[in-house]
Amino acid sequence: MKRWHWKTKGLSALSKQQNLLQHSLAVWPRRGKTLLEVNCGQGMFSPLLWECGFDLTATELRPELRARAAAAMGSRAEIAAAADDHLPFDDSSFDGVVLHLSSGDREKVKIAVREALRVSSGGLAVTFWNSASLAYLLHCLQGRKKTWPGPAHQWWSIWRLLKDMGDGKVCGMSTLAGPRSAWNHSCPLGGCVHKLPLPLGAWCVIRLDLGPARPVTPMPLKIKGQRLCRPEPVLEYGSKNSLNSQ
Repeated sequence: MKRWHWKTKGLSALSKQQNLLQHSLAVWPRRGKTLLEVNCGQGMFSPLLWECGFDLTATELRPELRARAAAAMGSRAEIAAAADDHLPFDDSSFDGVVLHLSSGDREKVKIAVREALRVSSGGLAVTFWNSASLAYLLHCLQGRKKTWPGPAHQWWSIWRLLKDMGDGKVCGMSTLAGPRSAWNHSCPLGGCVHKLPLPLGAWCVIRLDLGPARPVTPMPLKIKGQRLCRPEPVLEYGSKNSLNSQ
């Protein structure tokens, strides 16, 4: 995340982002559950995830941001050095994963999503800036004079990506639906852009709840009954007389 979060408008937007992320993860079990936060940055969301009750582990590649996140979390969570395309964890190591997209390249996003799904056994939540939002459209029409907080992606491209790569239910919400001038608490429209079930907001969370592992059917049950051979009679060696003579 950029340093704009430290400004008044940025702090207001961050509070709406935190509320949306907390609301999106409310359906996930928390007591005794492990959560991995990928691309945690300087830890803008890490304290919230820990306070939600998850046993939190976070990763960040850039050392300066990782140091800030470690200072913010202290001993509450481990902040590991890792890139989102190569996570140093075994398959299904965590009950859930939160992935903050940090690249604007679609192929890199695919790899990051695939890697996040590899280490998750229960679900994946992807956060990103929405290029299909009103705020981003105005940003482009104004010649991109102001810095946008992060790489932007189309809502439906991320939705389809999770739908194609994961086996489970996909749902999503967005926030910051108005222009950037409405992201401030003092704006009269500020109360209308908290949580939206439509892809209208500038910042989105799409959640994939992975389905339970399918049980393996034993091989005998896969064979149809008519294909099973009937039991053969026991063969007797020698004649009946020879048996009596013995």
